[in-house]
Amino acid sequence: MSKYKNKRLHVSAFDFVFAVIFLGLLIASAFFWAERQETKGKFNIEQTKVDFIIEAPSQDQVAEIDARGDVDKVVPYVYRSADIKGNKKTVNSSLYIIENTDDLGYTVFSDRLKLQTTASTANNPLYVSYDLAKSAGLSLNDTTSITLSGTSIEFTISGIYKSDYRNVGGTAIAIMQNDVKALCGLEYKYNGAYVCSNDVSSTQSYIEKYVGMGDIRSADEFDSDDAYQQYLENRKNKNSTESTIYVSSFIKELERRYNSKLNRDLIISIAFIVGAALLLLIDLCGKPNRYTKNDVEKDIRNNFTLEQEKQMYGRYSFTGFFLYIIAVCAFIAISYFVFGNELISINNIAALGSTVLFSIIAKISTSGKLDKQFSIVSEKIKKESEGR
Repeated sequence: MSKYKNKRLHVSAFDFVFAVIFLGLLIASAFFWAERQETKGKFNIEQTKVDFIIEAPSQDQVAEIDARGDVDKVVPYVYRSADIKGNKKTVNSSLYIIENTDDLGYTVFSDRLKLQTTASTANNPLYVSYDLAKSAGLSLNDTTSITLSGTSIEFTISGIYKSDYRNVGGTAIAIMQNDVKALCGLEYKYNGAYVCSNDVSSTQSYIEKYVGMGDIRSADEFDSDDAYQQYLENRKNKNSTESTIYVSSFIKELERRYNSKLNRDLIISIAFIVGAALLLLIDLCGKPNRYTKNDVEKDIRNNFTLEQEKQMYGRYSFTGFFLYIIAVCAFIAISYFVFGNELISINNIAALGSTVLFSIIAKISTSGKLDKQFSIVSEKIKKESEGR
């Protein structure tokens, strides 16, 4: 019977059920991985050059801070709450207007958080966080309109960056040029500034005594000189530390609040992958091992050779492996398109790697047991023949 193929051991509907459960476990892993990645996004400000975000500096204070030896860069901004019109919907977002495009890397949109940028030069470029782009349905080079002080300005999406999720509705950064500059005029006031330090402790000593003067009111807004002087005195005594963001302290607070969740989501995600891999091993080992135990003797008595048995087992192993690889590919697609996970991630690599590894283990295990059982049964049949 050497010219015949033994096809009794083959992939069946039972194996497809296992593969579906396997896919379900991987999808659960992708869900918790997405939860972990979203939580990790809250730490994205750590991947910027920003060490402090201060409130309302005057132009003189910006110059003073910029001249300090412990400060690498200070980037003042004008802040507006803006409705940004997208292809899906209009999103109310936080708009920061900075004076120079070259300063963008010293804001919360650092090069390390860059996802997409365009080489083309727009008249009114707008740089947005990924959560804003996704929510509004905006892509690179799309146009959007923003109404500022009653005037609508058309912007071009020139860059998309990872978000740090501090602003509900996402973050957008525009440049003080062309239509934006014409609207703001020459007498605009700063609402805040990003400060990048090369000696955080020295800069912090300065920041702790800092009182923003950019939003100071003029004397003609008061009924008397005494009232104005009292206002100035109160300004001097103002505690600005409450409105200043100390990035190092902010990160420590995030760690206190979210580290346990990060660890929990990681453990759960890994557990689902391990569970899926064990299910694969049970399926690709269990069925062949039962066949080895219950049916190999029948095959030998029907004159099937060890080579024919190995070919049958090999076909089953390959088909089963191919079935689970398809499930992994479906998992990666669902992970990317549904949960927004990266295509190349530790989670996806772990799922693919464990599938390949456990499939190899299953094949080695079943092949070893087949060789042993075939030898035992062959010896048994030989003795039976000699006894006759």
